[in-house]
Amino acid sequence: MAANVEQEHNSLADNAPDVSVRTTCASLLLYFEHTYGAARLEDVWARHRPSLSLEYLRTTTNFISLRFLESLAELLVKESGDSHFMRKAGLFLASPEALGFAYYMLRAFGSVPVCYRKTIDLTPSYNRVGSFEILRLERGRMELLYRSRVPESNRNICELRMGQFSSFPTIWGLPPAEVHESQCQVQGADACRYHLRWMDPLPTWGRYTGLLAGVVGGVGASMLGLGPAGFTVTALGLAGVSLGNWWDLRREMRRKDEALNEQAKGMMGSLEELQQRYDEMFRINVALEDRVASRTRELTEANARLETALAKQKELDRLKSEFFDNVSHELRTPLTLILLTLDSLMQRGPGELSPVILQHLETMNRSASRLLRLINNLLDLAQMEAGKARLRYEPLEMHGFLSSLLVPFHVAAEKKGVGLKLEGAPVSAVLVDVPRVESVFQNLVSNALKFTNQGAVTVRLYEDDTWVHVEVGDTGVGISAQDMPVIFDRFAQADSNGTRRFGGTGIGLALVKETLELHAGGIEVTSELGKGSTFHARLPKGAAHVREDLREGKEGELAVRPTRRSDLTALLAPAAPVSSSVMDALPDTPDSEASPDAPRILVVEDEPEIRAFLRSVLRPYYRLLEATNGDEGLKMALKERPDLIVSDVMMPVMSGMQMLTALRDAPETVDTPIILLTARQEVDAKVEGLSMGANDYLGKPFSPREMLARIEAQLRLRDAAVRAAENERLAATGLLTSGFAHEVRNPLNGLMNALLPLRESLTSGNLDPGMAVAMLDLIEECGQRIRGLAEGLLSFVRTGSKAVAVDLGASLDASVQALSWRLPPDMKVERDYQCPEPVWGDPGSLNQVWVNLLDNAVRAIKPDGIVKVSTVRDGNDAVVSIVDNGVGIKPEHMDRLFQPFFSTRDAGEGTGLGLALCQRIIMRQGGRIRIFSDYGKGTRVEVRLPLEANPDRILPPLLSNAKPTQPHWRT
Repeated sequence: MAANVEQEHNSLADNAPDVSVRTTCASLLLYFEHTYGAARLEDVWARHRPSLSLEYLRTTTNFISLRFLESLAELLVKESGDSHFMRKAGLFLASPEALGFAYYMLRAFGSVPVCYRKTIDLTPSYNRVGSFEILRLERGRMELLYRSRVPESNRNICELRMGQFSSFPTIWGLPPAEVHESQCQVQGADACRYHLRWMDPLPTWGRYTGLLAGVVGGVGASMLGLGPAGFTVTALGLAGVSLGNWWDLRREMRRKDEALNEQAKGMMGSLEELQQRYDEMFRINVALEDRVASRTRELTEANARLETALAKQKELDRLKSEFFDNVSHELRTPLTLILLTLDSLMQRGPGELSPVILQHLETMNRSASRLLRLINNLLDLAQMEAGKARLRYEPLEMHGFLSSLLVPFHVAAEKKGVGLKLEGAPVSAVLVDVPRVESVFQNLVSNALKFTNQGAVTVRLYEDDTWVHVEVGDTGVGISAQDMPVIFDRFAQADSNGTRRFGGTGIGLALVKETLELHAGGIEVTSELGKGSTFHARLPKGAAHVREDLREGKEGELAVRPTRRSDLTALLAPAAPVSSSVMDALPDTPDSEASPDAPRILVVEDEPEIRAFLRSVLRPYYRLLEATNGDEGLKMALKERPDLIVSDVMMPVMSGMQMLTALRDAPETVDTPIILLTARQEVDAKVEGLSMGANDYLGKPFSPREMLARIEAQLRLRDAAVRAAENERLAATGLLTSGFAHEVRNPLNGLMNALLPLRESLTSGNLDPGMAVAMLDLIEECGQRIRGLAEGLLSFVRTGSKAVAVDLGASLDASVQALSWRLPPDMKVERDYQCPEPVWGDPGSLNQVWVNLLDNAVRAIKPDGIVKVSTVRDGNDAVVSIVDNGVGIKPEHMDRLFQPFFSTRDAGEGTGLGLALCQRIIMRQGGRIRIFSDYGKGTRVEVRLPLEANPDRILPPLLSNAKPTQPHWRT
């Protein structure tokens, strides 16, 4: 809106009625002429030739535009060479030359506040582009706002305005007012805000008192016979006025002298203080120079030592990170084998194993699980120490969370005969990383139960204005006074004597403390030996504690590839962990191998033991292929085209991540589902794997049934995606057959109408050979038209895996013809084909793309709209453009156009799969598709296809369940 107003004013003449000459140019020109002379002003006008003459600007009843005033101000400031020219020119407004007779009227009958108020009230008479608003008017001060409908280009007019306001008190011989500007519209504020302070003149009651006294004295003198009444009254009245004026002037001079004395004293005090400061600063400067020279030498030496130490520390951090990664992999790999083996044995149940063996297996499983938890705790502490911890902030209601968390602890409490209860009402939700906070309170509750043999463990929950508080109190053995200071230190234990009755590693409470501090919370403990302990944890309310540098997946943290939102299965992918319903649906492990038509799975794992275990788990259900490293797995995947790949991450020769990248870049395996197995449990590792194109992620150790469930889920999703694609293809075919039925109706009616006259001509006695031949010609013509339509329909629905030459013009014409029955009479389809070369691809699939895009364009425009279809060659690509002048696409929807099941149409008017399938089809042909849209003006769809001639090229599969490597483009 402001831009339109500014453009409109730019187009006006310089004499547009924006501001009055009296209040602007009068003071500017008079001050310039008074300071630099009239000849200088005439010379400026002669050299620069402004559009308005000096005579026009000296006529006070004229008006000028704001833009001309700004250009005039810039010219005069430049010619004067004075940066304060505008402020000084504004002060010249309160002069007899500028105000004329109004100056003397104001001086005789006005006052400073009245002058300001009247000036603002009369604003519409001299300023038609802005307005003033008085916010506060008090004795000697005022605050007001100025808003201009036309944005000013610089601060020259602001300076002129402040000078004018400053000049008003000078009418009464007072010092100029102090004017300060706290905000300016030129600098982005919504209005200019001015603060004014001035000195009011002393009341001139002396002259009136003198006049009254003189008149009274004159009357008295005349009554005493000292002279005629007229003479005595006049003479004594004038004397009284003179004496009163003298008294007023004396009071005014005293006030000015006092003000000047105060200013002088202030200046002298400031000068003395400045001199003292200067002397002090000189001495300090000399001392600082000596100290700086000394400290510079020390800092240079210390900096060199710090750089050396920093380099060593970075190397140590790198080695430590590598060590923990290697330890994570090396420890979890044997743990995986142990837990997988134990899980497999325990699945057999009491029917095959004796109770004693089952009890030993359960003991081993608990010990291995405990060892895994200890390893995870150590790695969490190392991650926090290295500053690599990341938080996934989610709102959490603590009462419901603690209620569910305490459920498994009730069993342990009942076995020990200890009470366990939760006190408190629901509280406000807090923003936390739920898994980390869960480990905090699991640790606190388990410690309380471990050290409590009688009594109860109580969890109390309450909140205040800032915090949510959780207290875990017990009636256990308590903590001794000497152990209290180190209770939260790493590897420290309250049970520090040689008996080691309770065991532990001493990292649990350290992990609790550091996790809470990571959430800007804290924990304290109070305890009395032999009576119990109470741990008081607190978490902050609101969102002020959220740290963006700790937020999971912050920008720049991981070099991730673009997320492929156009995957047809993205919305169907299950969140980890896999639901129990899917796992329970799996059959028991059979003894026989998978059938010949079972899906083929490629297992890529460098550890022979884990590879053998995976083989034993998967062989009953799937046909297996095996590889020992990423390079071998990549070659086998490109050659064998498996239905799914299960791969480790850390492998020799080529890692699982590198293999994943190569598979996603290859057209043959772009849609192959991939499940990653790794010993790295950090969230960053999972995010990195999933963002690079993995379909699922399993951390070691894992459950065999969970792995089978995830594989089964991915295969089902692939089948669902294929069925969805076929449904969309059938929908497009239905649209084409409707057009075919509409187009075939006319020739069919002509054929049927020609048969009746031909029959009558042949069966009647009066044979008319001419009419019979004409009817046969009409029948033949109608049949040819029907045959052409049928062949066109077959070309639409016929697909193949081998690329053939496709004439883009003919293909687009056929698509337009197929949709012609849906076009309103006033709708136009303009065609401009500038690329005669054919492209190599699947004609049936390309026809489906054109029909889908044209149908979208027809739906987007009005009945009298226009659709433009064009082709052009751009280098080695053929570019097909479909442009409409319809409603366009909202900017917030552009990111989701190729996302499956997303549609801008009303509910029930589409599946939301059309553009997703179009993108897959175009990428399958080796091209790409982009959409440009200006909301409210129209949309342009651009399809690029390669012109390379390769009749032997085999097209990759259209769909399985994976994600395309190329994201969509958007402007």
